[in-house]
Amino acid sequence: MTEKEMKSREYAKELFDRLKRSASFKQEEECFGLCLKSSLWWVIETPDPSIDDLRTAVFNSCTYLKKAHHKRQHSCIDALARLLKEAAKEKRLKKFNCAEGLRGFAFPVFQADTLYGYIGACYHNDTVPDYVLNIFAAFTDTIVKEIQKELELAKLYETIRPRAIALSTVHTVHRLISSTLDLGELLPRIARLCLQVMRANRCSIKLVDAKKKVLLPKATIDLRKMKTRLKKVKVGRHAPGRAVKYGKSIRGDAFLATPLIDEDIIGVITLYDKIDGKPFTQFDQEIMTTLAEQAVIAIKNAQLYAEQEKITIGSIRSLAAILDTRTPGTYMARASLLRIAMLVGQGMRMSSSELKSLEYAVILHDAGQIVVPDQILEKPDKLTGREYAVVKEHPMRSVEIIKHMKALKSVIPIILHHHEQFDGSGYPKGLKGNQIPLGARIMGVIGALEAMITKRPYRVPMDIEGAIAELKANAGSQFDPKVVDVFLKVMRRKDVYAALKKEIYAKH
Repeated sequence: MTEKEMKSREYAKELFDRLKRSASFKQEEECFGLCLKSSLWWVIETPDPSIDDLRTAVFNSCTYLKKAHHKRQHSCIDALARLLKEAAKEKRLKKFNCAEGLRGFAFPVFQADTLYGYIGACYHNDTVPDYVLNIFAAFTDTIVKEIQKELELAKLYETIRPRAIALSTVHTVHRLISSTLDLGELLPRIARLCLQVMRANRCSIKLVDAKKKVLLPKATIDLRKMKTRLKKVKVGRHAPGRAVKYGKSIRGDAFLATPLIDEDIIGVITLYDKIDGKPFTQFDQEIMTTLAEQAVIAIKNAQLYAEQEKITIGSIRSLAAILDTRTPGTYMARASLLRIAMLVGQGMRMSSSELKSLEYAVILHDAGQIVVPDQILEKPDKLTGREYAVVKEHPMRSVEIIKHMKALKSVIPIILHHHEQFDGSGYPKGLKGNQIPLGARIMGVIGALEAMITKRPYRVPMDIEGAIAELKANAGSQFDPKVVDVFLKVMRRKDVYAALKKEIYAKH
C-alpha cells in the first residue's frame, strides 16, 4: 500500500468514526428507521472493498446472514459487491433486494471525486417510497460534508498550531534574550519555557565541551518525584549525543533531543515524558527546532558576554594590582571584603547587574590613588590641607581612568560618590541621603571598614570589633543606617567574620 493510500485509509477511518459519533447521524438513523421498520445499518470504511471487507462489514451488522446457509452468505455478499461498484460509479444511492427477502440500499460517501466508503441498510418495509430514500441521501450527504469540514478544520489546526506556537515561542525567547545575559539564569529559563510549550516532565540543556567531546549538563528542570541525576554524555551516545553528532533532532515516543546549531553545534535541548503520556510528534519536533534556533542566539550572546566579562574583570584586577604596587603591604587582599559587599548588596535587594557594578567598584574604588604622589600616600604624619585636597581628588581620578571602558559605565557613580556622607558632609559633590547612589552608600561602608582594619603608614589598624563599633556609631551621619543594619547582619555570620579575620592575620 502506498503512502497516499495509507493516508486515504486513515482519513476514511477518521471520517466514519466521526460520522458514527455524530448526533445528527444518530437522529437520522432513528428517524428513517421508523420508515424502514426493522432496519440493520452498516458501514464500509474503504473505497474499494474486497469480498472479505464486505463480508465482515455486512455480516457483523446482519443477524440474518449469521444464521443463513454458507451459500446464501456468498450469494448475498457477491450481489452487494456488484451493487457497491454500481453505486460508486454512478455516485448515487442504489437499492437492492436481499437474498433473505429483505430490501436494502447502499450510499457511496464522496469528497469531490474521492470515494471513501459506504453507508447502507437492510430493512423489512417493502413500501418505502423513493423520495424517502432520496431525502435520506440528501440528508446524509449534508451530514458527511459537515463532518468533512470539521476534519479539514482539525487538520488545518494541527498544521497551524505548531507554527503559531513557534511564533509565540520566538517572541518569548526574544524577551528572554533581552531579560538576562547571565548564562546561569538564561538556561533554566529556556528549560522552563520548553517544558511549558511541550508540556513535558523534564528538560535538560547540555553544552558541548569540544576538547573532551562530551556534553556537560548546564540546566535541568525535572517535574517528576523521582529526579534523574545529572551526568555527562559522550557525543554520539544516547539521544542527546546522537543529536549533536548528526546535527539533527532525535525523536522517540518518550524523548525529543534538539541540537543547538550556530556555526557549529554548541549543545542540545532534550525533553522527556509528556505530561499526558502521549508520544512526541513531528509537530513537536518542528516547534522545538524553531525554539532552538532562537535559544542558540540567546546562549551565544550570553557566552560572548561572559567572555567580555572575563576580559573586563582581568583589566580591573590588573589596575588593582598596579595600585597595590604603589604602597606594598598597605592594601590587603579584598576577597573577604568583596564577599561582604556582595552580601550587603543582596540584602539591599540589588539586581544582578547592580551587584556586578558593585563588585567592580569594590576592586577599583581607589584606582585614582595611582596619581597621588608617593610622599602623600606614605606620609606617617597628619596631612596638610593642601595634601588632603589632593587625596580628595582620587575619586575623580578613578573615573578618568575607567571612563573609556564602556563595560564600566555603571561603575562610575559608585566610585565617584563612595566618599559622600549620608548627612551631606562628604565629597566630591556633597550629596545627601538617597541622593547618593545605593552602590556608593554600600561602598562607603565597605571602604571605611577596609580603611580601619588595614595597616596604613600613619596609624595602626583597628580590630574588627572596633571597626564595627565605629560604623554603628556613625550610622545616620556618615553612613546610610539601612546599609549599616544589613552590614551588621552579614557580620554576625560566623563564616563571614572568620574569613575576614583570617585574611587580616595573613596580611599582617
